[in-house]
Amino acid sequence: MSAGTNLVVPVVLWGKSAPTHCISCIFLSRDQRTLVTGCHDGQICLWQVDPDTLQMIPRCLLVGHTAPILCLARVSVVSDNNYIVSSSESGEMCTWDLVDGKCREVVKLPYVHTNMQAYHMCGSDDIRLFCNGYYAEVLIMDPFSLEVLFTLSSRMSPDWICALHVLRPAKRKDDVILGLTTTGMVKVWTLQGNESKATEPHYEHESKQIRCLNALSMSCCGGNQRTVVIVCAKYWQIYDAGDFSILCSVQAPRSERWISADFLSTDRVIAWSDEGKGYMYKLPAKKLKGLVFSSVADNKEFHSAATESDTPFLYCVLAVPNDRPMSCPPAMRYHEVSRSGKVQKYLLRGDSDGAVVVWNIPEVTNSQLAQIKQEEFDKPPGMPPTMSTSLTKAWAAMQPSPVGILDQLERGGTPRVPLTASMYLPQQSRLVVGREDGSIIIVPATQTVMLHLLHGNHQQYDDWPPHQRLIGHVGRVNCLLYPHLVHPRYERAHLVSGGVDFAVCLWDLYSGTLLHRFCVHAGEITQLLVPPNNCSTRVQKCICSVASDHSVTLLGLTERKCVVLASRHLFPVVTIKWRPLDDFMIVGCSDGSVYVWQMETGHLDRVLHGISAEEVLYACDENTSTATAGDSGLANPAVHFFRGLRHRNLSAIRHATQRGIHQLQQLSHHNQQDGSLQQKGRAMPLMIQGLRTNPKDPESHILCFDIEALIVELLTEEYGAMSPGSLEAQGLINQSEYEKVFALTQSASPDAGKKIADFFGRVKDKAGDLERSLKEKDRHDLLGRVKDKAGTFERSIKEKDRHGILAKMKEGAETMQTKIQAKAESVGLRASDKSSE
Repeated sequence: MSAGTNLVVPVVLWGKSAPTHCISCIFLSRDQRTLVTGCHDGQICLWQVDPDTLQMIPRCLLVGHTAPILCLARVSVVSDNNYIVSSSESGEMCTWDLVDGKCREVVKLPYVHTNMQAYHMCGSDDIRLFCNGYYAEVLIMDPFSLEVLFTLSSRMSPDWICALHVLRPAKRKDDVILGLTTTGMVKVWTLQGNESKATEPHYEHESKQIRCLNALSMSCCGGNQRTVVIVCAKYWQIYDAGDFSILCSVQAPRSERWISADFLSTDRVIAWSDEGKGYMYKLPAKKLKGLVFSSVADNKEFHSAATESDTPFLYCVLAVPNDRPMSCPPAMRYHEVSRSGKVQKYLLRGDSDGAVVVWNIPEVTNSQLAQIKQEEFDKPPGMPPTMSTSLTKAWAAMQPSPVGILDQLERGGTPRVPLTASMYLPQQSRLVVGREDGSIIIVPATQTVMLHLLHGNHQQYDDWPPHQRLIGHVGRVNCLLYPHLVHPRYERAHLVSGGVDFAVCLWDLYSGTLLHRFCVHAGEITQLLVPPNNCSTRVQKCICSVASDHSVTLLGLTERKCVVLASRHLFPVVTIKWRPLDDFMIVGCSDGSVYVWQMETGHLDRVLHGISAEEVLYACDENTSTATAGDSGLANPAVHFFRGLRHRNLSAIRHATQRGIHQLQQLSHHNQQDGSLQQKGRAMPLMIQGLRTNPKDPESHILCFDIEALIVELLTEEYGAMSPGSLEAQGLINQSEYEKVFALTQSASPDAGKKIADFFGRVKDKAGDLERSLKEKDRHDLLGRVKDKAGTFERSIKEKDRHGILAKMKEGAETMQTKIQAKAESVGLRASDKSSE
């Protein structure tokens, strides 16, 4: 993980409870070493699999999607290529590296895929993704760049493609795509391998209407491409691919719905339902005789009316013994892999509890099938899973168990209190954690991390590290805010928290006392925000709070009262935007409506819907980026001035006048400012970020160690405690270098100038090392002067009069030594005595 150019190492403290992982899709790599599960919360879990025993353990959690994962697909033809592509409900697509878990490519499309089939096209070097979903086309994409290469369109009855299958007919070099729309229109495309965006639209070559609405999946038999299985919720059917006539059909079991099906062989089918069960069927030989042997499409024997003997025979059920009812349909997938010259078949299942179940499907001979038929079971024989595991089982099996950030407070039989909110204060190196019982715990971050990650005697202390406990909320703490961390205009001691008790509490961070309790909302607090810096003076001392009763407030921390109450929203608030120079607060709701409020007066300026609402939100984002770039050309102050006159608001009129003057000053300052003088902010060695995979889960924490910032911090502390003599011993200030320069000036060697130039290069390097050791802000100016002096010396050495050079060098060296020592003493470095020098 990297932030900019710095190396950042993340360490996760998960806590005692396993994260929620409601599985929505599942995928097994071709080498059988990695299982991938996507969940409804947008995370992807990587499981390390033993190919021999199928035992697996969770290895990595990939976080990046903001919506449920709908489908997963492989990327390359090579079996050991460790990349996959994921697609979410919001149109996000990501290419992941399964080795280190990094996201190699990401894109957001206006298309929502429900199925992605990886296929090696004719004339292509690598895999192509054939995608269908909530749109009328079929998209062919590059899995590495996530670029849409070309699309397949419909000429007749265009509609959403609900099922898709790609195959290559025997003894042919073209590829055939079978698509089925939601209205039951079968479409056939044929690709030659030279298609691209530049060519004409690619329309279907054939189409036919069948009696199949809202199909879920479609698959062709690999051994006999004339048979196609189409699955709907109530039934699955076998079709003849020549004329799409029905060969046989099977109804779903009572109180169950089919999810999908696939061919085990030319005469056997496995189907699975929303109850998490798999059903294996033997197809009737009479119906398949014409297709399998003679391949005559109009054979009367299998096109005749179906009889009881033509019904597929159910010979085995794959089920979990004593299985609990699931809260949502599981994700299931049939998988075939060739290993040691044998084809192994698996049925994978992932359910809402984060459990993964695998069945190893055995081969059943015709004689065994005949014996099962003769026994006439009341219920077909069942087969338990080969392997079953879950995140909860993996957490319970870990020794020692995963630690949480506040586990030191739960010793001695103290009941565990879930953590619901957290915030890290890097300037104070303190961690603030809100809990389910309404308490807020403040602990020193460095000592807490040391307690959990480093072994030592400190782990035996009962009262270490020391902590503060703030009591003021009744019920869960939902959110925390330290305004001074966002902008220094706020008081350094102020901490704000919002809870499920409808209250916003203002705390003194250092004394731990409750300064004020704001009770202006009629719902639990969901979010706390800081207004922009260029708002009016009154609003600058406020914080913004959002509640579940659809209300938004501006709470004055100095005045200790509610400045603005915006409570006319009909739907939940999902976003807050700002137009500070217009004195507007824009509130976006879940139904797409936008409310524009005046911050000074609290008046509702307007309510927007549709395209107008989207344009206003977009304009706010555009103005934010423009202001960041230094452009002061925002809204006209005259507009706000006349609006203040209309509402008879003297404060708004005064603010409009001040804003106009401020814009002119900012524009003048921006034109005179040199961008090269801007310095990069110093990175923090440690950052702590809360992580919650589901709103109902207790919060975990990610510790991000910035290695470069950590090294700089350690060296700064080390050099700050060293005397000039110690610095000289370490090679940072070496007086003997000047004697070497004196000897070089007396030498008649022709390369003396080169050696002197090398010396001053080393002087510049030492100046750079000293720059990192100084703590004051003006260390860059000091070292700049040192470097300039070294350059002056270098130019003076090239003059002809060597005696004059020596005099200048001695004078410059003494001056530089005096300045460096004086500056070192001014920043706290202890001067050594004369004997040490």
